[in-house]
Amino acid sequence: MKLGLLLTTAALALAATSTEVRAQTASGVAEDSSNTIVVTARKREERAIDAPLSVQVFSAVSLERDRVDNVEDLVGRTPNLSLSSNVLSPGNDFLNIAIRGVGAQGAGVPAVGTFVDGAFVPSLSFDIGFMDVERVEVLRGPQGTLFGRNTQGGALNIVLRRPDEETRGRLALTFDEFESARAQAALSGQISDNFFGSIAADVSTTNGYLRNNVVANAAGANGQGRTVSANASDRYSGRLALRYNPDNGLDINLAIDGSRKSGLDGYPGVPRGSEDYIVRSDFQIDGTTENIGGALTIENDFGDVALTLISAFRDISTELPFDFDGSPERGPNLQDIQSEQTLLSQEVRLDGGFGDRLSWLVGAYAFREDSLTDRSVQLLDIDAFPGGLTVDAQRQDLTRDGFALFADLQWRPVDWLEIGGGLRYARESVDSDVVLDFALPGIVAISETGSGSLTDSNISPTVSIRANLTDNLAAYARYARGFKAGGFPLAPASATTNISFGPETSDNYEIGLKGSSLGGILDFNFALFRIDLSDQQLSTIVFLNGDPNLPVASVGNAGSSRSEGFELDMAIRPSPWITLGGNVGYTDATYRSYFDTVGADRSGERFPFVPEWTAELYGRATIPIGDFGDLTLGANFRHVGDILSGSGVDVDLQFPVESYEVLDLTASLEHENFRLDLFVDNVTDEFIETRVFNAFFFADPRPFSITQPPRRFGFRIVYDFR
Repeated sequence: MKLGLLLTTAALALAATSTEVRAQTASGVAEDSSNTIVVTARKREERAIDAPLSVQVFSAVSLERDRVDNVEDLVGRTPNLSLSSNVLSPGNDFLNIAIRGVGAQGAGVPAVGTFVDGAFVPSLSFDIGFMDVERVEVLRGPQGTLFGRNTQGGALNIVLRRPDEETRGRLALTFDEFESARAQAALSGQISDNFFGSIAADVSTTNGYLRNNVVANAAGANGQGRTVSANASDRYSGRLALRYNPDNGLDINLAIDGSRKSGLDGYPGVPRGSEDYIVRSDFQIDGTTENIGGALTIENDFGDVALTLISAFRDISTELPFDFDGSPERGPNLQDIQSEQTLLSQEVRLDGGFGDRLSWLVGAYAFREDSLTDRSVQLLDIDAFPGGLTVDAQRQDLTRDGFALFADLQWRPVDWLEIGGGLRYARESVDSDVVLDFALPGIVAISETGSGSLTDSNISPTVSIRANLTDNLAAYARYARGFKAGGFPLAPASATTNISFGPETSDNYEIGLKGSSLGGILDFNFALFRIDLSDQQLSTIVFLNGDPNLPVASVGNAGSSRSEGFELDMAIRPSPWITLGGNVGYTDATYRSYFDTVGADRSGERFPFVPEWTAELYGRATIPIGDFGDLTLGANFRHVGDILSGSGVDVDLQFPVESYEVLDLTASLEHENFRLDLFVDNVTDEFIETRVFNAFFFADPRPFSITQPPRRFGFRIVYDFR
């Protein structure tokens, strides 16, 4: 990284403002200053300005206003956040989140943890819509001390809305030109004395923007050449929350959510070089993901000490068939992945203080996670094997369990200075049982079973210092370590050896400046960071039984890597009715010492799927129009820089993917409890690639692109009542 660039950016921070503020804004109401934004980044509620780390908060109002429905919609709105698909699924079924360049890198185990109501969510369940939430917090940098496992890059903390004595409800209907429809409903209020409840539902369907003009006998179609949808989907989700709050310090909350998503799959990618959104593959079938989970949270304030208990569960089952070759040749050629994950966890925390100078928190965490994955590749109805042939079948039964002890201490020797430190000891064990079958008649035949186990432990410290330069301006410095345990890949080189990969650690060094000025007109959040990674877990290539003609994707460890850069958030409110702002993020993420499994020196190469630059500019103006209510006009422009995309067949091959820009426009008319929204997404109708991969058809690799939707018009009708 160029020192001059960083120094210049640091200077600009003094004249910048924060997206944290944007996230708390209601339509037509002047935004609160960053002083009043509440976060739980340190497992306790506090002002965002008092948290010595880089955090961005999206309130329920901002999520609704900007139509941020899921994790994918945060890309471009959050500096230095990016997404990529799992190497086994080039579509959008399994998403890896990266923050500051640190993500799973195709290795399958997340490096950015997702938490719902304080409970960790397994890696294969990113089909979590932001439904009936109070806020979404994006925590940048390692969060290992307080959040624990798999948070080397950061954490996504989804805080659900708790029911209370206020009766409120909501109905919303959304339609767009892709034959998409969505209905949302929520109701919350008091059931009896000290007892409250809420219920929410979200149902959507879409015909998608991709078409398949070669598929036969799919979705009821008969005959070659009929065009059918290539990414149609249906999603049903719901949530039930119950709360008992007798107002004596006790607060008991139970939240249960469930979702089911089904849709056509079959490599929803277009042949690279084409801009017609036409998928050319010979096989499509419904894939499904079912997700159910919840958490029981018990909080009791004893005065000097507060107790928190979180008991959580999650079950995710997925069936994902798709056309593994991506070709229009007669087939079908099917790769079928079936998986199921279950997670049980328990966390207990005690927090308190000694006067107003010293606060402390101690806790323990335990979990057990079971996953079963069946993967097969079948060649059906081809000339060489008219009866069909299963050439690759893998079954992995994986069990992870572990526990952690953690503590955090904050000391204020004087009113304007806080010194903090924390420590977490974690121990995690994993057991793997594998069945491997691979056969090509007359060429190779492998049938093996194997098992393996490993145990990793780690101590993750955090040290921070924060100085309140004024009531509305704070500077901080922070060091934090993240840890991700080792494991076993789905596709081992041999079941009998069952080669494992080692643990990964990250060390984050960060300085920042945040606050507001000019009476809250200007707000800002700036952070400068460097993350050093040791033994980074990466997708790589191994060879079945050592045969160089039989490569398979696996997971290995790089020697050392580094990611460094900055984040700058901004917002300005020249009047109560006008808001302008934006953000910019820069990430320079490269391998410093890395020899891959085929012996190539990849030191100095960029991380795949990580853009150097992300940026956002937005503006919003509210115009009173008398008896008709308020008219709000908004524009959002996002830039995501170029990336290197892994191929999916040869993971050492990286495809360059160009940067893209997206412009969205909205117009909202609000009158009393009603609101009508009109929107146009991707106004300039840009053809946007987000990933390129190789489909494989008998030694004939073919590049395909994952794309974002073209220009889309739509409207939404909302009725809120209290």
